[in-house]
Order: sequence, then structure tokens, then C-alpha cells
Amino acid sequence: MDKIKKILVLFLAVLISTVIVLSVIFINWEHIFGDTRPIANAKAMYQLEFKDKDIAETTDVDNNIMYVVPKGHLDTYIEMMKEKGYTLTEKKDDKHHTLLLKKGNNFTEISYKSLTSRYTLIGSPFLKEV
Repeated sequence: MDKIKKILVLFLAVLISTVIVLSVIFINWEHIFGDTRPIANAKAMYQLEFKDKDIAETTDVDNNIMYVVPKGHLDTYIEMMKEKGYTLTEKKDDKHHTLLLKKGNNFTEISYKSLTSRYTLIGSPFLKEV
């Protein structure tokens, strides 16, 4: 009987701790993760690591398309945009983390930032079709 009480107390302590941690994460969701979707980003990283893709698509909370590439491989994204008719007008600006692309008479500024120490998250001006 004493063993069952210890197991029950341990179970309740773990359950209460889990509820508290999940509540803190839920309340501070935007502060912790920003405007990205952590599960979608994890899926994109999985595609890069295990499915041998060069670039993976993800979205943010506003359904803007974003791309994940290995750190230092922005050329993959630039080549993809060339296939869509865009040209890179300036070298990448490492200081401001932007790329300036041109299609016709329109200029598009693309921002990128470090997602983890191994990946770069590239913003995109396009919306995901829902």
C-alpha cells in the first residue's frame, strides 16, 4: 500500500509540473517563438536533413511563405527565384540581412535570419494559398 501512495504522489507531482510548464509556454507563446511556427520549422528541418532537399518551405503565423536553407546556402533560394523570373540586383547585404530581387520594374526586398546555428530562415513576400 505504501508503494502505491509513493507512485500516486510522484504521478501527481509530474502532472502538476507539466500543467504549470505548459501554461507558462502557452501564455508566453509569442515571446518564446516569435511569429514562426515551431512545428512547421521542425518539419522543414527534417526535410533538409533526412530527405536530402536543398530548400524547404514553411509558413509563419500569418501564412506568409518562408524557406529554410542550410546556413550559408542562400544561393539555393536565389536560383529558385531566378526560375520564377527574378534577378538578384545587389550582392546580399549581410549587415542588414536582406536580398534585393528584381522582376520587371518591381523590386522586392527579401529578409533572412538565423533560425538555429545550422539553418537560415528566409522571409518571402508571397502568401500561402489556403
